[in-house]
Amino acid sequence: MRNQPRRTRLRRPTRLALGALGLSLVGSAMIGITIILVGDFEETEMRVLATTATLSGFSILSLPSLFHLERARYKYLVRMGISASLALFAVVLFVIWGGSLMGGEPVLKTLASVAIVAFATNHILLILIAAPTRILISLCQWSTTLIITMVSVVILVAVWTEEMPETMVRPFSSLIVLDALGTITVPIMVRISRSS
Repeated sequence: MRNQPRRTRLRRPTRLALGALGLSLVGSAMIGITIILVGDFEETEMRVLATTATLSGFSILSLPSLFHLERARYKYLVRMGISASLALFAVVLFVIWGGSLMGGEPVLKTLASVAIVAFATNHILLILIAAPTRILISLCQWSTTLIITMVSVVILVAVWTEEMPETMVRPFSSLIVLDALGTITVPIMVRISRSS
C-alpha cells in the first residue's frame, strides 16, 4: 500500500516530461563537453547533440499540455497540443538524421503550420494554468488566449499566402505586444489577488 502513491507520482506526465528534460539537458551538456574536448565535430556527433536538444525543446513545449492532461482539463486543446508537438518532434528528428522532405513547398508550409499550432496551443494552455479568482483576471486570461489565436491565424495566413498585406503589419505588431503583455500580466495578477 505504501508504494502505491509513489507509483502514481511516477506516472504523472509532467514528471516524465521534467525527467526527460533534465536527462536531455545533462546529456546535451555531457555530449557538448565531450565534443569540445575530444571530438572532431563530425556529423554523427552533431546529430546526437541536436537530438538531445530537440528532446529538451519537446519536453519544454509539451509541459503545459501535460499539466492539463494530469488534471483532465481542456481535453481537446490538450490533444491538439500533444499531437502537434509530437508531430513536430518526429519531423525534426527525421530531418536531423538525414531524412529529406519530399513534396517541396507544400510540405514545408504544412510543417510550419504544425509548428505554429503546437506553439500556439501550448501557449494558450500555459496561460490557462493560472486559476483566476476575480472576473477581471479571468477576462484578461481569456482575452490573451483570443489574442494568441489571432496572432497564430495571421501567421498561418502569411505562411500559406507568402505575404502579409502592408495594412496588417501594424495591427499584427500590436497583437504581438498585447500577447506578450497578457502572458506576463495574467500570472502576476493571479499571484497578487491570492496574496491580498
